[in-house]
Amino acid sequence: MSTENVETVRRLFRAVEERDLAGVFDAYDPEIIIHEADSLPYGGDHRGLQGARRHAYGFWRTWRFLQSPEEGELDATFLDGGDRVVALFRHRAHSADGKKIDLPVVGVYGLRGGKVVEARMFHFDTAEISRFIERAFYTT
Repeated sequence: MSTENVETVRRLFRAVEERDLAGVFDAYDPEIIIHEADSLPYGGDHRGLQGARRHAYGFWRTWRFLQSPEEGELDATFLDGGDRVVALFRHRAHSADGKKIDLPVVGVYGLRGGKVVEARMFHFDTAEISRFIERAFYTT
């Protein structure tokens, strides 16, 4: 069963990397809860598929011009925890002025019935991500 859970999260990550929203939503249970740091533009708790859509679109609006296809690759490693899968991955981007970020993230995914019911991201440095976004969007 946990091998199936790792494969579900692996498919989710592939869909995120490919910006395949249908694939992302297909991995989610209708009662999905996504937890992101409140300080991020797409942060907070997002509940259900409507909340997942708000989260996905907020993420996309924030990062679409700041990530090349290569930077969108997450380089994830997955750890099998039975009904939980831990993913270790990278968040990379660049701004027009040449600044870059490359920070580690830990995601913990709860699964039930082959679907992700909870996603919780732990960013290495949300303050640095916020500063990067601020510089990228609000400096000339």
